[in-house]
Amino acid sequence: MRIIHTADWHLCDRLHQVNRSGDLQARVENVAGLCEEHQADALLIAGDLFSEQASVEDMTQALTHLHEVFAPFFRRGGTIFAVTGNHDKEARIEMLRAGMRLAAPVAGRRQFVPGRMYLLNRPYFGTFQTTAGERVQVVLIPYPTPSRYAEPDDQFRSKEEENRVLQGRVAQEIENAGKHREFDQALPTILVAHLHVRGSEVHSLYKLTERDDVVFDSAFLPTAWAYVGLGHIHKPQCLGGMPHVRYPGSLDRLDFAERGDDKGVVLLDLGPTGLRSAPVWLPIAATPMHDVTITDVAELSTIPQRYPDRAEAIVRVRVTHTLDGPSRHEITQQLRRLFPRHAEIAWIKADSPASKTTASGFKPQADYRTTIREFLTRSLAGDPDKEAVLELAERFLTSEATK
Repeated sequence: MRIIHTADWHLCDRLHQVNRSGDLQARVENVAGLCEEHQADALLIAGDLFSEQASVEDMTQALTHLHEVFAPFFRRGGTIFAVTGNHDKEARIEMLRAGMRLAAPVAGRRQFVPGRMYLLNRPYFGTFQTTAGERVQVVLIPYPTPSRYAEPDDQFRSKEEENRVLQGRVAQEIENAGKHREFDQALPTILVAHLHVRGSEVHSLYKLTERDDVVFDSAFLPTAWAYVGLGHIHKPQCLGGMPHVRYPGSLDRLDFAERGDDKGVVLLDLGPTGLRSAPVWLPIAATPMHDVTITDVAELSTIPQRYPDRAEAIVRVRVTHTLDGPSRHEITQQLRRLFPRHAEIAWIKADSPASKTTASGFKPQADYRTTIREFLTRSLAGDPDKEAVLELAERFLTSEATK
């Protein structure tokens, strides 16, 4: 049985004012192509299928596209197993699941029917059998939120207490699955989970900090199972030197912290007793991202040669402005033509300390925008509306930066 593991698709995402839907749809097509090239029987999506910014209309379009590109996969019995992540809005996911259940064939208790997609918003396990008769057991663990792991008497006095309780419940769900009377100890078992495991290498993103995330020790993972497919950390990696315990990374570069990352998926070859060989990394294309520093407007004429991929690349531009040159408006118009997918244009005074570049050639602007971002991130720690507020603030700050 061949299985492909991926995670963190963030469909319908935006990076400031740049709509990422086209980029992400192209990556979905890459994954569908790999499923056909390697004749995969199953695809694992370990959480964050959608961006938290996605509207119902956006999600409908994304799922329509997914259904179209995976049609050959589904026709030959291919099956998608997905769990929800921290960016998947639960009310919208439950609406999708209600529709999926209306069309779902029933094969029996804890039996996954081939040829369709499963999107789990609660812990669950079951057995999957391919059309060729190969069998595997799949344990699905969504990201820990109170509603997904709720108990009637829940009352948390702090975010830290809530995180500790959720951590314990996730660990208990995994343990309970292995002890369940319907759990088949003779079958190879795969865990699909959207979790932050301590020891993983993370990017320095304000969106993900240990202060307000539920963090797990690696010792709790069922490493004796055939494969542990994780999501939530966007950097591809094995945990603890174990090739069968993996984060595949995000589907595409989603933030400038990921601009140097390679992107891809993991291919497994599973036999009756477990993995037949070590999992294989399959690279996929990634959207180019650049930090562009302009210290003299004369450099604008060299942009086409320096950045031949500028039409599809997402860029941050940092411009040192002098009063004796073209106006900001004139420079901005040129930059917009040169970089149609610019995420930010930051202006630096010629005599400012910030005009001195770092070894990397780019130093983020240390102005009121940075102060606002840092203040909001600290103040909203643990707030359920944190992501939405930060996104609104980022849109406003970006619009100000490009004026």
